[in-house]
Amino acid sequence: MALMLIELAAQGRGVTHGHRSEAHASGPIELITRLPARWRERHADDALQALARAWPNIPADARPLALAVGRERWIETTKLLAGHAEADARLAAISIAHDTADPALGSVVCTLLGDEEQRVRQAADETVLRMSLRQLRHVPSELLGTHYASIANQGVVSFPADPDVLELERHVLLRAVSDAAYGFASHRCRSPLVALLLLIDHRNVSRVEREISDRMRRLLAMRNHPSHAPIRTLLKRTDCPLLRERALRWLPIDAISNAALERLRVPESLIEHEIMLQNAHLAVRPSRAKKLSTITSPRSASRAQEVLPSAQQWKSLSRSARLGVVSLNPLIGGDEQARRSRIEPALADEGLHVRLRAAGLCPALDLQDFVFDADGVISRHAGIRWSTLGAEPPRFDSPSSTTRIRLSELASRSPHDATRRIAHDELARLTISDSSHPASRQRARCYMQADPAGFIRTMRDRLAMASTCLETIMMIRLLGVERRFELDLIGIVQSEHSEHRSRACAVAALARVQSNAAKYILDEALGDRDPRTRANAVEHAQIPFDRLMVFSDDTDHRARANAVRRAIVSGVESETEKARDASGALIELLGDPRPMHRLAGSWVAQHTVVSRNRGRLGTRWSPIISQLEELAAVDEDPRLRERARRCIQRLASEIRCGATSSSDLSQDLAGEA
Repeated sequence: MALMLIELAAQGRGVTHGHRSEAHASGPIELITRLPARWRERHADDALQALARAWPNIPADARPLALAVGRERWIETTKLLAGHAEADARLAAISIAHDTADPALGSVVCTLLGDEEQRVRQAADETVLRMSLRQLRHVPSELLGTHYASIANQGVVSFPADPDVLELERHVLLRAVSDAAYGFASHRCRSPLVALLLLIDHRNVSRVEREISDRMRRLLAMRNHPSHAPIRTLLKRTDCPLLRERALRWLPIDAISNAALERLRVPESLIEHEIMLQNAHLAVRPSRAKKLSTITSPRSASRAQEVLPSAQQWKSLSRSARLGVVSLNPLIGGDEQARRSRIEPALADEGLHVRLRAAGLCPALDLQDFVFDADGVISRHAGIRWSTLGAEPPRFDSPSSTTRIRLSELASRSPHDATRRIAHDELARLTISDSSHPASRQRARCYMQADPAGFIRTMRDRLAMASTCLETIMMIRLLGVERRFELDLIGIVQSEHSEHRSRACAVAALARVQSNAAKYILDEALGDRDPRTRANAVEHAQIPFDRLMVFSDDTDHRARANAVRRAIVSGVESETEKARDASGALIELLGDPRPMHRLAGSWVAQHTVVSRNRGRLGTRWSPIISQLEELAAVDEDPRLRERARRCIQRLASEIRCGATSSSDLSQDLAGEA
């Protein structure tokens, strides 16, 4: 009988696509000849309605053949059945929508949610859920949960229609679900609310669907809507991992934020962790971050899972989920130890991006581990965060400072250049041993002002060690506190076990101390066997001109150069004859066959051969310039050639500047005249 009805129903052309001839007058012959066709069309609709009412009894293999009669005819017939007075007819309409899951029938089924018959309401409730989940069949089954995935993936008997047409008509179902959710008080069915929760943030492809989703979202933000209580219950207790990701999205909505927090607080499976962590970027919004900071451990001991996965689950997560763990870790409430334990596996993670983000967001105690990462970018990033750049360093005598100094020394041996530079700067900010670094000198000044007694005690301890003696003396000289360490410096100069460079530096430091003891030590240092010590004594000791000229023939180039420079300067300032005698010593020094002596002579020329001394040097000026030009042209030592060239260039620049000034002065005088 079903096949007979299908054959009869196929004779009709339908109301929509039919091309009836009532628009023009028909003759008697035409009316008689069209009687069979009109009879078939009139009874075809009746046959289709009979098929629709008997839809639950039609065999499964005959249903695709029945749907081939025409999609629009079936939709019109189903709408007529939905308004029928008999409950069985309405149930048949719902059954057609359930088996076909066509989105165009969404409005028909949602209308029957408020039906007076309990069986109809229950069937409509199940059908709305099936039709809505059918739109999510592309979502992986593990994200929908076992129950919802089985409903979404259940087979349908589809109409013979273009799939693109069905996609375009999806907004009919979405609008019907939205209207049913707004009218929850009239039917009290939960399937529209479940559909709303799952479809509200579904990827939209048209302007109409975006408008419908915005309308659904406004429902969640309304005050005291009857649907809010069941929505909160569904959000907290529905076994669908996708809703945990929705809960993260809806944290800023005050009406359901507590339910969203409750859903985030107690995950049920690893896939729930995965789907939420892959959307961890949503926590960038401050309102979400503020809500997440209130999350603590679950109240129930039987559900003792954490908001974030444990360290044992780390390797089971995808790379994007591991990045999400690192991003959310600082936002989740809890103590410091819990946050450290959650992010600890990131230290040995294989992904560079994971370790880099962990280095940027991990607690301060774990930064020292990331400083020694094999990747240079991660090591540099962690080193910058770990350093005290822009912050007040810890106290000099604190355990924290000691630990930082030890780690800085280790990091200074890193294979990465950037990390070594950061470690060097950090060590300078923490110690008072690097006199060449301004941060270390500032550290020493602050220490001296905060604790003068401790500063002196520390400096004396460092002076007593051969490895730190030289740097300590240089720091004393740069700070200008030689007077406080006079006895220590004298002891270093007089000690036979002191290093030669330390003794020479101590002699230079004692030159600033105006005391008889310091002067006596400087006089003794003039006869010292060490050339550096003797050179520094020649540079700083108070020596008469005649004795100073004796040192111009010293065997060491440093002492000889210091003596010649001092002799020229003192001669220029006092007597012209002394300056000329000293300039002769400079010519001898520049013409010395020993390279280091010639290099020392060029150093003296840089400091003394200037335009203002030309008159004092007299006839010795031209030989000195000739000697410098020869050295700049033919000397074998590149350092000496460069130094001599600079000296000549400076003199030429001074001469040009002087000539320009004289010309300007002459023009001014002529103008006044």
